[in-house]
Amino acid sequence: MEISRERRERWERLTKNDPFNQWLRPQVTAPDGTLDLDALHTVAQRYGIDRREQYAHLNPGQVRMNLGNMLRKAVPPSDYGTVATPIAPISQHEAAPDQFAAASVRDLLKLHGAVLDELRRREVVRTSNSPVGDYAELLFATAFGWDLESSSAAGHDATDKDGLRYQVKTRRLTKANGSRQLSFLRRLPEKKFDFLAAALFDGSCQVQRAIILPHEGLEARCRYSKHANGWLFRLEDSCWDMAGARDVTREIRAAAETI
Repeated sequence: MEISRERRERWERLTKNDPFNQWLRPQVTAPDGTLDLDALHTVAQRYGIDRREQYAHLNPGQVRMNLGNMLRKAVPPSDYGTVATPIAPISQHEAAPDQFAAASVRDLLKLHGAVLDELRRREVVRTSNSPVGDYAELLFATAFGWDLESSSAAGHDATDKDGLRYQVKTRRLTKANGSRQLSFLRRLPEKKFDFLAAALFDGSCQVQRAIILPHEGLEARCRYSKHANGWLFRLEDSCWDMAGARDVTREIRAAAETI
C-alpha cells in the first residue's frame, strides 16, 4: 500500500511509538528487521483473531495495518503497560494525548463529528465533511484489499489487484446539512477512474450506505460546473438502481468494525 509522506509522518508522530506499538513491534519483527507475518498472526490468535486465510491476498503492510487495528481494540491496555483512560470532558481546558490514544477510531470520529457540528453552529467553520474522506478510502481499501495511491495521484484514489482504478467519494450527513452532493469529480470525460466508490456517513461518522458504480453512466447523472471545472454528483437512493451498481454497505460496515 502506498501511503503519502504526510500520512506517514503523522502516523510516526502520533502512533508509531505509542505504548501499544512498543509492545507489539518486538513480537512481530524478524531478526533482519522486516515484518514477521507468522508471528503477527500468532499474536492475533492469542486474542481470538484469526484472519490468516481471509487476509492471504493482502500485502504485508495491509495485513499489519488491519491486524494492528484489530489488536488495538482487543488487547487490554494493561497487557502493554498502561491503563485505558476515558476521553476527558470537553469542558476541561486541554485533553491529554494519551486519553485519545486509548480511544477507538470510532469514538474519535464520533467526537470529531460532534466538535465539527458545534463549530459549525458557532459559524467558526462552514463545512463538516473532513476527515471522512480519508476514512472512507481506508475502509474501502481494507474491505477489498485495494492499494491506496499517493495524494498526488491524478484522478483516482485506489487500485485493485487487476489494475482497476477507483475514485473514492463520501458525504457526512448532518442535521444542519443533509445534502448528498459529493465533492467535484475532475476530468470526468477523460475516464481517469474505472469505478466510483462512495459512502454516506451519519453525523457520528457511522456508515449509512456504500456503493461502487461503474464510470459508464455517471456523466449523464452529473452536473458540470464551469466555474469549478468539475462535475457534481448526488448520491441519491436511486443510484443503487443504476446499471452495474454494487451495494457494498455490508462490506464497508464490516471493515469499520476492524479499525
